[in-house]
Amino acid sequence: MSNTVFPQFQHDLIPQSRSPEKDLGLASEMEAFRFSMFQLFQRKTDEIISDYPNEENQDRLYLKVRPVLDGCSEVKEVHHRRSMLQDLLWLRVLASIDDDRKRLEDVYRCHRSGKGGLELNPDLDIPSHQLKTKIHRMPGGYLQNLEEDNFEAGVLYDHGVFLYGRGWLGSLNDELGQTLIHHVLAQHYPDFQPQRILDLGCSVGHSTLPYQSAYPQAQVWGIDLGASLLRYAIARARILNKTVYFSQQNAESTEFADQSFDLVVSHILLHEIPGVARKRVFAESYRLLKPGGVMVHLESKLFLKPSTLVARYFRDTEVWANSEPYLASSKFEDFPTYALAAGFAPDEFHMYSVPGYYAAKQGNANAGWVAFCGVKS
Repeated sequence: MSNTVFPQFQHDLIPQSRSPEKDLGLASEMEAFRFSMFQLFQRKTDEIISDYPNEENQDRLYLKVRPVLDGCSEVKEVHHRRSMLQDLLWLRVLASIDDDRKRLEDVYRCHRSGKGGLELNPDLDIPSHQLKTKIHRMPGGYLQNLEEDNFEAGVLYDHGVFLYGRGWLGSLNDELGQTLIHHVLAQHYPDFQPQRILDLGCSVGHSTLPYQSAYPQAQVWGIDLGASLLRYAIARARILNKTVYFSQQNAESTEFADQSFDLVVSHILLHEIPGVARKRVFAESYRLLKPGGVMVHLESKLFLKPSTLVARYFRDTEVWANSEPYLASSKFEDFPTYALAAGFAPDEFHMYSVPGYYAAKQGNANAGWVAFCGVKS
């Protein structure tokens, strides 16, 4: 187990009525639980596969392991605890928001105007696949609070994600943006200097803001379906003195003109949408790029291509234990097909495995992220 790597940066839209130590106590409890959960999964898996010493096919072996694990009383109890702790995390954040509501509302009102911009579309047609579940068991889901001027879903998401990650995403939850910039673009496209950048499925802008710092000459846009997330995103960006433009749009079919951007990115968006939507996102990325433009979609290898039976079991049970319904909706081999169907030439599409930006700084070189990259001819 690792301890919390970074404390959360306490900008003015983070609830501040409770001491961070209490919140991190719950995060530490969740970390300890997760460690013991994987130990249990591994122990039980080892017991099961010992009965099949000659089975080398991992898919067939998994079909033998899965039903036994599902039927094990110890494993069932762990699944129950797993969901309960996730729910408890969100309830803890909701309570901290309630305790600090007046101050948060005052801060938000002070930042409704300023740098950058926000475009909302109350008539946006929300994809049905995003209305079927509350991703990550987040109360109300990402699309709650669509009424005018509500920003609470953004506060809930920002603080909740930090606690769930126990600080390994960085003080500003910007690990993924920093990873894409420093471990993908800087290493594989070192001379690339985009002038217009689009972040698809940006939520509250965790990964969007680093692009404004890395490419200060560029105009940076972030789009998402959630109005409340975006209201929070623009206020947060202004508090952090970043000039970013946010718009409520669907990443599968945006309102931007053809060839509008030099760089189109996303950060763990693909595993939150079904396979047909992933294919549309690749096609839309290609449409939006100028000739010579670059597409990069950063994803978790654990979710898209788990390397062990235990990792696969965790991934597959996240579908219902933590409301991640689309984790296995594409085979890993499908992603190059999506890129080629979108229009990227075979020699212009690459997949790079990279370590996390902050993880690498802490000495963890595990290449747990995969970047799907394409250059438009």
